[in-house]
Amino acid sequence: MEIETTSQWHFGLGMMSGTSLDGVDIAYCGFRLGSSGWEFKIEQAETIQYSQSMLQMLRRMPEMGGVELVAADRKLGSYYGKLAADFVGKHKIEPDFVASHGHTVFHNPAYGYTFQAGLGANIASEVGIPVVCDFRSGDVALGGQGAPLVPMGDELLFAQYDALVNLGGFANISMNIDTKRLAWDICPVNIVLNRFAQIKGSDYDKNGEWAQSGTVCSELLKELNSIAYYSQQQPKSLGREWVELAFLPIIQNYIHLSIDDILSTVAHHAATQIADAASNCERVLFSGGGVRNTFLMGLIRSKIGEVAIVADSMLIDFKEAMIFAFLGWLRINNSNNTIESATGAKKALSSGAIYLP
Repeated sequence: MEIETTSQWHFGLGMMSGTSLDGVDIAYCGFRLGSSGWEFKIEQAETIQYSQSMLQMLRRMPEMGGVELVAADRKLGSYYGKLAADFVGKHKIEPDFVASHGHTVFHNPAYGYTFQAGLGANIASEVGIPVVCDFRSGDVALGGQGAPLVPMGDELLFAQYDALVNLGGFANISMNIDTKRLAWDICPVNIVLNRFAQIKGSDYDKNGEWAQSGTVCSELLKELNSIAYYSQQQPKSLGREWVELAFLPIIQNYIHLSIDDILSTVAHHAATQIADAASNCERVLFSGGGVRNTFLMGLIRSKIGEVAIVADSMLIDFKEAMIFAFLGWLRINNSNNTIESATGAKKALSSGAIYLP
């Protein structure tokens, strides 16, 4: 289905929960297709921290048995729905739909599965408007990675940049190469940095201060940079399972290092991989919570210079939530919201499950 050009804005609510578990991003966004292309605006947005009980449940979900996991999926959906309903009431807004990324519990497309928890039926029952969710499964069923999906938004909403990098639980990149939009997960960032910061009693390493005070271990850095994933061709994607099986065991061989040294080495590793991915680009837009790690961004800038452009504050925190709202709008209109060259699927499709209240 082709979406017609219009002067009318259409509004939806985007909800994003990343692997770093730092909260639920909610963004009330408007979209319209004008004569010169797609336009967007973010009217209201905030990050809502998970309750401690919900945080504990999310951390346990990968180890749950079948029945408990199904129940947790529904419970998380109701939780998301209440957050959305409270957000709508607080800001006195009237979104046409909710687009929820859900929380990734499992992601292993090589074995044909991915699972983003937070059932849309429960969200819809709480918020009372249509909900689009489970964006990745359709692509995985077609042989794709189910990720990254954000490149469709990058392609249509941010065409002025050569590449876009998001620094979240993982760093991922999207760019046009030979007229094709390619995108892939670069390397772990906050999913590992936060894990070691928590050992020191904090949810994260503020501004990368502990990493900055640490000393790089050249042997560990060399091992991390030699991980097989980095030499694989795109499309490719990363998940929690990969971190636990391929990344953390290498660090665990260096138990003599201080936490600060590990944080410093991982930050240098991430900067190296990100700089390699963004080489030969002239304008690279950076967004995501990891941008606020000034030490990491300094390392990246030392490698690629002024090519790195930091998004404004609203986009730093809410670009992904906004783009999932956009993907939801495309899905409701039965318009393609995946790019096969980015995910490796057999074809593009309008992906996502729609639940009505």
